[in-house]
Amino acid sequence: MSESCLHKEVKPNPLFRIAAYLIVIQGMFLGIKQLIFSYTVETLYSRSVVSLLSMLIAFGMMVAYCRRKKLGFSALPTAFRLPYLLLSVMAGVFYIVTLFFVGPFSMQKAFMLLHGSFVTPIFEELLFRGAVWNRLNQYFAKEWQTYLLVTTLFALWHIGYAVGIYLWQGGSLLRCMEMKVIVGAIFGLITGAIRYKTKNCYGGILIHGILNAMG
Repeated sequence: MSESCLHKEVKPNPLFRIAAYLIVIQGMFLGIKQLIFSYTVETLYSRSVVSLLSMLIAFGMMVAYCRRKKLGFSALPTAFRLPYLLLSVMAGVFYIVTLFFVGPFSMQKAFMLLHGSFVTPIFEELLFRGAVWNRLNQYFAKEWQTYLLVTTLFALWHIGYAVGIYLWQGGSLLRCMEMKVIVGAIFGLITGAIRYKTKNCYGGILIHGILNAMG
């Protein structure tokens, strides 16, 4: 065996470390909610407020970590060609119609739309289709492997949301987990396909936001 083969660097599989980070983030989300709602009433609106603040904290931590590791997000396209512009206009029109013409306008409705259709898609897409995708791409030779694995992680990520709903409303935890994982898998397949095709997160963020606004 040649000396070059003996000293060939083998990249460690980052999957388990990534999974641990994701568990920590979801654990932080659940912990913050349990702490706050042990002192105040938990409603759909208050959950949105707490979730938004938790995601902003997690986003700051994620940005700091990625800068330290010199890991990019692939957030924007290299050029805003016509398809991106059309999708941006369509998304903007959809948000305006949802906010002002689907039911009465209220500040709570506007805040929940901000949380569900802007903050959550940006955070989740930059986390999964950005940082995690780019990290796994350093290990896997084929990008479709990254696509499938990120989709799986994203589906499992929604177990944390299911646990939060169960702690709030009760019911069947298993049924809630099943539904959340299925929805997460569908979202992951759609936005992951966009990421795979375009090599950036922008289109996936817009589609994710529209799907969230649709409920």
